[in-house]
Amino acid sequence: MRRKRFSREQILEADLRDILEVAKELNLPLERKRNTYKVSGYGGLYITPEKNAFNCFSANLGNANNYGGGPIQLVMFIQGCTFIEAVSYLLGIRGLDTYKREPVKKETVEFSLPERAESFRHIYAYLIKTRKIDRWVVDKFIEKKMLYENRYHSCVFVGYDYEGVPRQCVIRGTMTNKPFKGEVQGSDKRFAVHLPGESKILHVYEAPIDLMSYLTLYPDAIKDHHVALCCLADTALKEYLKHYDIQKIFLHLDNDKWGREQTKKLRDCYGSKYDVWDEAPFNGYKDFNEQLVGKNP
Repeated sequence: MRRKRFSREQILEADLRDILEVAKELNLPLERKRNTYKVSGYGGLYITPEKNAFNCFSANLGNANNYGGGPIQLVMFIQGCTFIEAVSYLLGIRGLDTYKREPVKKETVEFSLPERAESFRHIYAYLIKTRKIDRWVVDKFIEKKMLYENRYHSCVFVGYDYEGVPRQCVIRGTMTNKPFKGEVQGSDKRFAVHLPGESKILHVYEAPIDLMSYLTLYPDAIKDHHVALCCLADTALKEYLKHYDIQKIFLHLDNDKWGREQTKKLRDCYGSKYDVWDEAPFNGYKDFNEQLVGKNP
């Protein structure tokens, strides 16, 4: 039988899928551990949605003591299948003799926004004094109803669909030691935090605070479009491009291993249709907030 071959673009599309959604499709038992998810029964398998990656510390694969990667490697590891079969699964291709993607019943979780606090006092103090973000940027987010304070005094960032309905929400604690970070159950990553503009330029970030920091550093960019992926998967980027006429994309992902690798994947995936640029934080800074705080100690 002739082996199925995939284009580079198809492989990138498969590898850019949301790894947490893939884990749910595979019916993996997920236990939340702060910013990661532990998969019971697989000997130290942890999924990190922010990095769109997993790692299994006790996997016995040859002489390796650990195993990890992105969505493709996760399917290969869990299903014991080949690379071709894993890509087929992730793309939803039917009719392959060796492997077929089975339909999975998804449990529907009703999405609802966290309870609001009576004021914005704590998040103003945290974002302006600790994170060094300009007040006008915080005001803009609050004015657009993209940001509010919950009863635990955390920052609540809200993403809307293109009819103005709240569909996604991430929470960032304001405690400086071990701050809470999480996503509200039932969130739809297609509609992650975004700020439309008037130009044909789109800026892409990992987190909303990166977006706010960039606008503080480069206020003229307010005329452009902005999307915070709230992870490393391209779910929100792909959806945004369906609704706006964009010609140029600036990628502002983190200066770590995961951010650099994902930047390369996104440039490869979108470079044929858009003018894609890598504008990472300055050397020595992990993200744009570190760069901002370093500039304004």
